[in-house]
Amino acid sequence: MSENRVDPTVAGLFLVAFITLVFGLLGLDLFQNFDVPGYVSDYLLFAGGIIPTISLVLLVFAYMAGKVGNAFAVALFAFVAVALFAVTIAVAGGAGTPFVALAFFFLLFTLVAFFIGAPKLLVLMLLFVTFLFLFVGLFFIEGEKAYAIAFGLFGILSFLAAGYLALALSTQKFPVF
Repeated sequence: MSENRVDPTVAGLFLVAFITLVFGLLGLDLFQNFDVPGYVSDYLLFAGGIIPTISLVLLVFAYMAGKVGNAFAVALFAFVAVALFAVTIAVAGGAGTPFVALAFFFLLFTLVAFFIGAPKLLVLMLLFVTFLFLFVGLFFIEGEKAYAIAFGLFGILSFLAAGYLALALSTQKFPVF
């Protein structure tokens, strides 16, 4: 019986791209509809349902990456999964401080990725996610409309970077830089 193990890195990156796109569109939509009563609370209900599910799937991908020996993917997917669980808790309480703390930890993870020689686009994606979490936290803390557009833009940039990495790795027709 042969043992074929599939590296889940591509699937995990597509999932990271999806969730950052959701955050990006949420930020841009909140910016546009900031003054509509009850608009933010509707999104919080949506986030409370989808984010824990994505977190669990990412934990499965982290486990699968460990089975094929991809330590960096294990760390990345497990960290993002835990961060998304924290997001669920923070959103339920309407608190922004955990987002700012997560931004700090993402910055540390970004620095580690940079110093171990991870692809530059992956480091850039992690930096975008760092700013995404920072501005989501500031949005919840300050309630300023400008933070919504900032986290929306960084969500879209994160989506583009993660999506490109996933496509480049899956098709091997695009350079990974």
